[in-house]
Amino acid sequence: MGKIKQGILGGFKGKVGTVIGSSWNGIAYMRGLAQSVKNPKTAGQTTQRGFFREVLDIAAQLSKEQLSFLFPTAPSKMTRHNALVKQLTEVAAIDGDVKSVDLGNINSLGNAATADLPDVAITAAGENLTISWDGDSTERADNADEYPTVFVANVTKKKVYLVNSTAALGATGEVSFNVGLAAYGEEGDTFSGYMMLTGSKVYLVGFGTMSVTKRPARSKKRD
Repeated sequence: MGKIKQGILGGFKGKVGTVIGSSWNGIAYMRGLAQSVKNPKTAGQTTQRGFFREVLDIAAQLSKEQLSFLFPTAPSKMTRHNALVKQLTEVAAIDGDVKSVDLGNINSLGNAATADLPDVAITAAGENLTISWDGDSTERADNADEYPTVFVANVTKKKVYLVNSTAALGATGEVSFNVGLAAYGEEGDTFSGYMMLTGSKVYLVGFGTMSVTKRPARSKKRD
């Protein structure tokens, strides 16, 4: 509470409403209380906040073990979770005043070595999610017996998964395998993804022994 001295026309010390009174060398001073905006809600700030919440939600869907799979080499000066958040923020799509993570444009995450592997097609129909690939390359032929792991993104529902293939990569031609759709979304959802090689000659169950050795090269950043 402020205290008035020398009558109503004199100086005062302390805070009265939004005014602060003080004195220095016998001279009375008054100044306004500093104003702060704790929750700014401009259009740009609201858009950025929504985008960052979405990024955090996507990153939180992957377990510590899965993050170690994507980042076999621990990032420098940050956690794997924060490194993933940083990568996801670099894949942004802006539509008018809406900013979101463009899951459909992700073809590499983490920091493992790159490799030229076939593109992945992911389609939902009936009770199955079908994951397939085609196209020839030296890397594919050299690793034909390996069972890849596929990064699957449900673009519609903003969900991400690591799915272990039940089919070997194969040296050439189209290869596919099915998983139950209910665990990943529903018919009508849009899916996207890419494959990684674990260096294993048998397909993996669970994530206890995952370690990425090869993955597709990163795409160039969009302007």
